[in-house]
Amino acid sequence: MYKKIKVNLKDNAYNILIGESILKNISDYIEEYFIYKNILVVIDEKVFSNYKKQLNKFFKNKYSKLNFYPLRVNESIKSFSYLMKIHSFLLEKNYGRDTTIIAIGGGVIGDLAGFAASTYMRGVHLIQVPTTLLSAVDSSVGGKTGINFEGRKNILGSFYQPKLVVVDIEFLFSLPKQELTSGLGEIIKYSYLWKDDFFNFLNNNYSEIYNFNKVVLQKLIYNSLLIKSKIVVKDEKEGSLRKILNLGHTFAHAFESNLNFRVKHGQAVIAGLVASFYLSNQLGILRNEDLKKYISLPSAIKIGPFLKSIDNKTILKIMGSDKKNRNGQIRFVLLKKIGEILLDVNAKSSQIYSAINKTKKLFN
Repeated sequence: MYKKIKVNLKDNAYNILIGESILKNISDYIEEYFIYKNILVVIDEKVFSNYKKQLNKFFKNKYSKLNFYPLRVNESIKSFSYLMKIHSFLLEKNYGRDTTIIAIGGGVIGDLAGFAASTYMRGVHLIQVPTTLLSAVDSSVGGKTGINFEGRKNILGSFYQPKLVVVDIEFLFSLPKQELTSGLGEIIKYSYLWKDDFFNFLNNNYSEIYNFNKVVLQKLIYNSLLIKSKIVVKDEKEGSLRKILNLGHTFAHAFESNLNFRVKHGQAVIAGLVASFYLSNQLGILRNEDLKKYISLPSAIKIGPFLKSIDNKTILKIMGSDKKNRNGQIRFVLLKKIGEILLDVNAKSSQIYSAINKTKKLFN
């Protein structure tokens, strides 16, 4: 059994399936949703090693063309060289336009394989199978694909929707605590975007993620993706509303870049959310009592000591080159209250520095 969310885009509608041990039915889904049957599976090599027997069983003798392309995953493979390696492999194995790329892994695999799918022969079918909590609740849905370039995260890419997303929570049960924390960062972000009941549920139950509580995990994933899908349907290519998904991310991406991506994305998001709340408060957007309430959840999560290595001037410089900026001005997404997000807010350098320093002090 699984829960289903329909991402009801006008031209590129697709379904998200969420459940336990559902990847075994992948062939049925490919048939049901009319997906091409010449398949390249781009997969995290650790996942492939752990699930090779099962994956071979799921796909065995059902496709005339099937290849696995395992990759050793780190942020550096989101690059031109690895994009070209996938393209070269596709050509070498004579894949045509009637191809499906299945991305099995975390956000790095999803972004890279998704960009490969969007650019090979001007676009082939794509299935996202996230295996980390972070990719399950965020990057696997919405169609953002991309690679890093010249030290900038996701600076080259495309909007390219998958044909299907399969979230099998069985993959999550073997994740280390740090990976769960990384996914929790994005779930926390979603809890500010919609209604108080999700924030309250998460605030009362976030620790159950670390206990691998299946009911809580599935509910948090479902609610996060329901929120994201509603936003994506209204604004597929980030013209306006979808920008609210960047809450906390102007700070977070700068933290990641400053540390050469040695910190988990979700951990940076947790710190970025706190910094953005401090900035909102300084600008008179977020009331003192709400600041205290909203900051209590992210500040309760142990994200490690990485903020000690952050250089404020470097952070400001990195923010200045953020792809979301307009007319050379840094634009922030800030919180007024749950469900009320302000877009494209400017701030003084002194206010940005103050927000970063307060965040450092809070987590240290």
